[in-house]
Amino acid sequence: MKQFFLGVLFFLFAGGLIFQINTASAQDTLKQQTIDIYNVYQPKLRNAAKLNLTASLPGIDTSRPRLVYNIPAQNLYFSYQPVPLRPLSMGKDSLATLQNNFIKIGVGNYGTPLIQAGLGSGRNDQYNYSAFFNHLSSQGTLEHQNFSNDNLGLRGQYYSGGHEFHAGFNYDRDAINYYGYDHDTVKLSKGDVHQTYNTVSVNAGLSNITENKAGFSYQPGVKMTGFFDAFGRRESSLYVELPVQKKILNGISIVASFIGDFSHYNAGSDSSFSNNVSAIHPAVNIDKPGFLLHAGVNPTWTNGKFYLLPDIVNETDLIKDRLILSSGWISYVIKNSYQHLVNTNPFIGDYTSPLNTRVEEKYTGIKGTIGHITYNTKFSFLTYTDMPLFVNDTLYGNKFNIRYEDQLNAYQLHGEIGYIEEEKFQVKLSGDWFNYFKEKTERNPYGLVPFQLNLYLQYTLLQHLHLTADASALSGSYFLNRDGSYGKTKGALDINAGGAYDISKNFSIWANFNNILDVKYQRWHNFPSYGLNFLGGIMYKF
Repeated sequence: MKQFFLGVLFFLFAGGLIFQINTASAQDTLKQQTIDIYNVYQPKLRNAAKLNLTASLPGIDTSRPRLVYNIPAQNLYFSYQPVPLRPLSMGKDSLATLQNNFIKIGVGNYGTPLIQAGLGSGRNDQYNYSAFFNHLSSQGTLEHQNFSNDNLGLRGQYYSGGHEFHAGFNYDRDAINYYGYDHDTVKLSKGDVHQTYNTVSVNAGLSNITENKAGFSYQPGVKMTGFFDAFGRRESSLYVELPVQKKILNGISIVASFIGDFSHYNAGSDSSFSNNVSAIHPAVNIDKPGFLLHAGVNPTWTNGKFYLLPDIVNETDLIKDRLILSSGWISYVIKNSYQHLVNTNPFIGDYTSPLNTRVEEKYTGIKGTIGHITYNTKFSFLTYTDMPLFVNDTLYGNKFNIRYEDQLNAYQLHGEIGYIEEEKFQVKLSGDWFNYFKEKTERNPYGLVPFQLNLYLQYTLLQHLHLTADASALSGSYFLNRDGSYGKTKGALDINAGGAYDISKNFSIWANFNNILDVKYQRWHNFPSYGLNFLGGIMYKF
């Protein structure tokens, strides 16, 4: 061991001696040597030690706290005790009870009595019924210038199985006199001039009020009518309508309907004939937002003749609801039955020909709604085939003979504008102007009014006073004299006004003033109208 340490010491001593010798020799030669640097020194930091911390939630305190409440004693005492809560029941229907029945009685000058009565069932989900009666008569200043009108109507509706069934009965009796003769030179008895028209009709039909699985809608109906007068003329009619509609796509449907109007006229063995019109109306309806198109045809048979008539109507929004362009090309047949001609002119004489009028109309116009204002305009070109005209007879001039114009053309301009503000105020102005031309068989359109303007006004004041007014302006119409010359009646302005005041919930008083300007104009040549006439009375509703 001693020898080992001695060896080590000797080694260290010898090494130190050699290091000093080399250093001394290196210091002597430093100035003669160069230093080459092969890399830039880049110091580096030692990686820091990272601490990994793990978070943990504190322990859950499961002990239940003990809460102590100190409620002070009640020192105030109230007599009101709160009502315990209870479930609230549904309220009952709050709709007011309807006044379904009324009686209206009035009298006026020209010996005019008025009696009206109405009866209704009111609100009912299964059935409805109504009845109406009316009587009005007057005696004019001229001999036999009197008339009377009686009407009785019954109607009922029944709802079952998604259908609405309806039926009705009507009876009308209109008594007039042929007073349009020269009273200074001619004297006629009541039996010579008296005429009474009686109409009895029964109708029935049904319609589906809910959409069925097949998507069909239908409203078939039938009406039977008996019409007869004081001279033994009788006409029986049967009217059948079978419309069907099938929806195929959204806004697109196919419609078809059959219309049959069959009548038989009998005035004795010398005058008896039938007058029938039947038609089929197939069409396609396209009803899209801002666009409506009804495109179809109208095959029609009338008294052995067949017509294939157009049936095209279009409405397109130029400005939604405000400006709508409407146009169409339609054609149809007007059945000139005895009843229809009497309703047009009650002073006609004999009815001997069952010719029906075919009408073709091509039109265009604009309509729309702006706020409370609605308007509608239309310009049409019409062609009438077998148009009935009315000419005074050559005996006394107090009856009209019927002449049929083979073909009559006309331009028509129709316009209407209205304003409505709920049920408080409304006004409507409408007018029609016709320019007849190119008559083939007659020189003038006898009995037709080329211009008519109508104004209607209604205003409710303080919910109890209801005011109405209307006016009609008529231009003159052509007539034919006995010697073959023709003339034209004078134009007229007929102004009427009326009002009703509610005294109570059940009673009201009313009054009407007709022909305020006291103009005895002639709608039909030789038949002057009544002058100023008044009618007023009381009305009871219950």
